[in-house]
Amino acid sequence: MITLNLSEKQLDDLYEEMLSNDNLRARKKCLIVYLRAMGYPRHEIADIARVDEDTVTNAVKKYIQGDLACLLKEDYRVPKSQLEPYSERLKELFEKQPPHTVNQAIEMIAEETGIHLKHSACESFLKKMGMKCRRCGLVPGKAMDDEKQCEAQQVFHDQKLQPLLDETKQGKRTVLFVDAAHFVMGAFLGMVWCFTRLLLPSASGRKRHNVLGAYDPITHEAITVTNDTYINQWVFGEFLDKIADAYAGTGRPITLVLDNARYQKCQSVADKAKELGIELLYLPPYSPNLNLIERLWRFVKKQVLYSTHYDKFDAFRNSINSCIADLGTRFKANMQTLMTMNFQLFSKKTENLPA
Repeated sequence: MITLNLSEKQLDDLYEEMLSNDNLRARKKCLIVYLRAMGYPRHEIADIARVDEDTVTNAVKKYIQGDLACLLKEDYRVPKSQLEPYSERLKELFEKQPPHTVNQAIEMIAEETGIHLKHSACESFLKKMGMKCRRCGLVPGKAMDDEKQCEAQQVFHDQKLQPLLDETKQGKRTVLFVDAAHFVMGAFLGMVWCFTRLLLPSASGRKRHNVLGAYDPITHEAITVTNDTYINQWVFGEFLDKIADAYAGTGRPITLVLDNARYQKCQSVADKAKELGIELLYLPPYSPNLNLIERLWRFVKKQVLYSTHYDKFDAFRNSINSCIADLGTRFKANMQTLMTMNFQLFSKKTENLPA
């Protein structure tokens, strides 16, 4: 049996490394040697460290050969993938033609390299290259067709929107992101864990619940006006009154970031906003990616409508309104993660857009 006679300094060094090293294997090695130096038998050390007895012996031998530095040296062999020489070529291939499934990736790899992988090995290889299975995203097609549109978005963001957001973060201004959502009562199909395929009855008719909302990225709350008919300039005027009342007394100027819907750009709305001291900042055409509230509507649908059937329109409407009302309380953590003031900007030259 190998014995260890260590000085106080060597024991202190082992103990300190055992507490501070970020590598779990290194900490275990230090624990093994430390316990052996304290006189623990090999089988007890193996039980405490949850390793086999040969590992205990090897760790002690390493320490005897070269002290702590030798003990901590990682010399185990990492098997190399047979696809490693083709990594760059496959990366270029997958950037140009992303595979829809792992099985498709297996076929593409085999065609490119002649190497046939199993499903698990291929999935590991894709992850090692930095790939993930991501949901595709949509971008405004007309904006992407014109380089001037892309430039207009960039200029709007840099010169108009970002300075206002900076003032908002400093507490000098209130910026609200405005848009209307029209929720049509029906089956919103989504992914769900179930034992058998879930079938949802579809609603008859075209009943819809309209929500005109203004989202505050600082408080993570929304001001809304709702109805089940239409959103028009008169509804928007009522909406402006509600916003002015909500922020009365703050002393901060109010800016609404909104799209170019007709009922938002008419003269009566402009006059009403001027009367209330509210600035209307219109987005460039085809720029939903710059309107933060678009993310909110997707969140509401996912939270209360996807894969859920409502027998009554009142239940459908109440679920939407309740979700929006709880944004600053029940869903505040979700809002802090989702509704960050970072925006995706596009370029016509971009070949692969992030999902």
